[in-house]
Amino acid sequence: MYSSNETVHYHGSPIWGNKGEVCKVAVRGAGAFISYARPDQIKLCLKYADSVGIDNAAFSAWKKGLIINWTEFYQWLGRYYFNDKVKMFMIPDIIDGTEKENNHLIKAVPSMFKEKATPVWHLHESLDKLNWLCGDYGRVAFGSSGDFATIRTRAWRGRMDQAFNLIIKKNHKTKIHGLRMLDGRVLGNYPLTTADSTNIACNVPKYKVKYPDLGAHILNRVPFTQEDKHELLIYRCASLKGAIESVLPPKLDYYKKETNR
Repeated sequence: MYSSNETVHYHGSPIWGNKGEVCKVAVRGAGAFISYARPDQIKLCLKYADSVGIDNAAFSAWKKGLIINWTEFYQWLGRYYFNDKVKMFMIPDIIDGTEKENNHLIKAVPSMFKEKATPVWHLHESLDKLNWLCGDYGRVAFGSSGDFATIRTRAWRGRMDQAFNLIIKKNHKTKIHGLRMLDGRVLGNYPLTTADSTNIACNVPKYKVKYPDLGAHILNRVPFTQEDKHELLIYRCASLKGAIESVLPPKLDYYKKETNR
């Protein structure tokens, strides 16, 4: 059974502002999610976050056409893997790849990294694969892909229901991590144990166009100084962090009761 007390909110970095001070505010008492494609603040996050998850940069590869050398990824991972704060890393995957291709990458994880290895189940892949992963791994990540690439669509919600109904039916105790699923409208409705997003990193600096009322009492000062900007970024970060982390997922038994109505 899932417990809300186990929920960890992972904030994607880098989170710029005030020479790292905004990032410190974001990850204190929470999780930091570090992409292999952008590890700029990994040392800072290892120092200030409660826990750290490492992403393999497959999303960046998918969106930007990057080609990732997985041997080099594992060599880089070895620098940080044994830090006690690193709780998981995403096994290399190809978001638009075939199930066979991704299965090969899962089976190719070097033995020294297996304890914290988290396989990604892409929503377009088979439920049989999900059943296999939940049976063999303590944590599985859900990644939106294929016909279910856009989060919160009707098709996406239907696929998430199928996945959790299988987990319930098979009585799996696997922890589920939601990739890009820290949105309260997702986390608040599905029994995820952990989830990540770049909400803070993307939205805190956009104080004129994204949630402009959040910190308007600081922004509207005349003159608006550099010190005011620093205060504004910290205020917006703390406010967004509080709103994000106030959302907790339903327990699995509650989710089962609701979906069976």
